[in-house]
Amino acid sequence: MKKKRLTAQRGLVFALLFTLVFTLLSSAILHDWGKVSITDVDLYTSGGSRVAARVYKPDSATAENPAPAVVFTHGLTVNKESYAQYGIELARRGFVVILPDMLNHGDSEITDVATYMGPYAANDAYGSFAAVRYAGTLDYVDKTQIGVAGHSAGGQASNNCVRLDDEQGTGLISAIYLVSSEPLYTDAEGNWANIYGARDFGVYFTLYDHVYFKGNDAAGQPLTTQQWLSTEQAKSLFAFGQDPSAFEGDGVVPGHTYTAEIDGQTVFRRVTAAKEIHPKPQGGSNALAALVDFFQDSFEAPNYILGQKQVFVPLTVCNLLGMLGVLMSCVFAVGCLVKLPVFACVAPGENAELRPAPDKTGKVWFWVLTVLNCVFAFCSISAIFFMGFGYCCSELFPQQPSNIYALWALANGVFMLITSFVSYALYARKTGATLRSWGLRIPVKQFLASIVVALGGCAVVFGIAWVANNLFKVDYHYYFWGLKNIPLYNLTTFFAYLPLYLVFGLAVSIALNSAYHCKIANEPEWVNDLFFAVMNTLPALLITVIGYWLYMKSGVKPFVFGSTYTYTYTINAIPVFPVAVILIRRLFKRCNNPYIPGIIAGVLLCWLQVSCNFTLHAFVYYGPMAAYLP
Repeated sequence: MKKKRLTAQRGLVFALLFTLVFTLLSSAILHDWGKVSITDVDLYTSGGSRVAARVYKPDSATAENPAPAVVFTHGLTVNKESYAQYGIELARRGFVVILPDMLNHGDSEITDVATYMGPYAANDAYGSFAAVRYAGTLDYVDKTQIGVAGHSAGGQASNNCVRLDDEQGTGLISAIYLVSSEPLYTDAEGNWANIYGARDFGVYFTLYDHVYFKGNDAAGQPLTTQQWLSTEQAKSLFAFGQDPSAFEGDGVVPGHTYTAEIDGQTVFRRVTAAKEIHPKPQGGSNALAALVDFFQDSFEAPNYILGQKQVFVPLTVCNLLGMLGVLMSCVFAVGCLVKLPVFACVAPGENAELRPAPDKTGKVWFWVLTVLNCVFAFCSISAIFFMGFGYCCSELFPQQPSNIYALWALANGVFMLITSFVSYALYARKTGATLRSWGLRIPVKQFLASIVVALGGCAVVFGIAWVANNLFKVDYHYYFWGLKNIPLYNLTTFFAYLPLYLVFGLAVSIALNSAYHCKIANEPEWVNDLFFAVMNTLPALLITVIGYWLYMKSGVKPFVFGSTYTYTYTINAIPVFPVAVILIRRLFKRCNNPYIPGIIAGVLLCWLQVSCNFTLHAFVYYGPMAAYLP
């Protein structure tokens, strides 16, 4: 019996159904199979700035049976959707959960520098306190059981919420939990103080945290992050604000619950220590379990479930498979478009097949240029940080992390174009290759058709993401990355960065689908694809591993690859590069030139980066001294 061929049309139908199935599953998990409702609300700070927030409300929370509530704030450069697992894990235990987007993040208002960088009272703790006030207005929330929590910068927002709660006399917050974030130890005059008062307090201490957990010993000498539990700061904190000498013992004991009688009530404090890096809690289950158990111990959990019993893994798997379905839909949509008569000129041809392995001279060229591109990636990212461009932004390019990746993409793209065309001029052309056979020299009509087809493929991705985000509250999120809508008022930022990512996308596509579109030996095509996927992610992977390994060994942030924090940013790129390579290769099999895959990759990479970032339209540049930031 003849086997049916998977046509583009059948592939698109399958991909869309595949995406729908896992979108529905993700949504069902997020809604606890119908037991939790999720709504988006707009809140406002005391200064009038708009804060977007997502509310997880369990059905058990009613005006007759009010439930405890937790306001959880995300970290810097991400958004509320990035911590959906915190929302659902607390909600399925009966808590009302509010996840705000901090100001200048996600769907919240992009404020000016005076507001965002001003005193916490001016921006309501980056907008988080607006969510606390909102919780206090809900009739299905128990006003005596409202907690705040946050990861990294979100923890600092939670600290500021406590300050505002005290200063404004609202008395709404009765517990606080910090995830990979520095506690408060002293008052405005620098004296040891019980800043958290009669509130229960917990902290998730990450031993390899490159941002927080600084402190000194009794002689005033600085200690490493790994020694934080023995610092004077930690001792005072767990002595409930007394002088560190009042703490009994040489250091705070992880897992131990410290209690005290304050204002007539028993208050407890707890620390969980984990051998993790600073960003791990955003995509890990241990911090999630610790936070859930803390609030179940502090408050009266309506539906107690041990913190380690989570839906985190199936949710992550469904999100990843949903994202895979979206990318498959993009590939097959391009395949369907090129079958239309109007786009027949860009239909796949013989170029889609890998060329035979080159001769000995060609293999030398292949390996030399492949290694050169990897080495340049190491050098370029190091130069970006060494010259101080790892921490900068401007009115036109207002996203500090995006500037790192956009500059790196541009530099690597330009170098890759140079090596590709040098190999063409000095080797490929002499063996009979032409720019036409490489798919680069095409008529204007074909080039314009290629642009339209590429935009059509992108439109499929954006359309699916819009439906998932708005109808199902799903953003196919994984760790730092997620397919999320970009607010209309932030589209100018997207278009500002787009040219830089387009250079990179086109350069990678030309290299993969023209210059290096050949077998290395006699390997199958999937092995060839895997090789390039590994080579493209190797620089980011090695920089990250080496940097954190040195940090873990010494306890001191190493000055390596251009700065003391290069390795903390390259971690974001590790999974992106191999996925981009595979996507570009799969797209090329559906068309006859490298422009379509390059445009799609550039647009999607830019969208992925800009939609999940912190935006501040201000000039910030510290110069080379930024490379030495502590």
